[in-house]
Amino acid sequence: MNLFQKITRSIIKISFGTSVSIIEYFSKMDKYHQQVDKLRKLESVTLGKEIAKCLDKYKLTLVPKYESHDLKHVLLDYKMTAEDEIRMQAFMIGNGNY
Repeated sequence: MNLFQKITRSIIKISFGTSVSIIEYFSKMDKYHQQVDKLRKLESVTLGKEIAKCLDKYKLTLVPKYESHDLKHVLLDYKMTAEDEIRMQAFMIGNGNY
């Protein structure tokens, strides 16, 4: 990986983290934390359980208005990383979701 790629990935990672932090800061997160707790208790073969496992793996939680977005991460097997978030956005734009 060259220097430009390293810098670009760092910028994406910082932007992703900052965006999530801002959304969490200005939102009432208790109900979203409770929802993830409920998802964790579902059976192993359920989509909800897989969403909770994915969120936990990346130390994230549900955030307001992004619940279906997180579901798409799991269904499409995109990681919840800054780099795969770019892939997800490209997928969504390609499918008419702006």
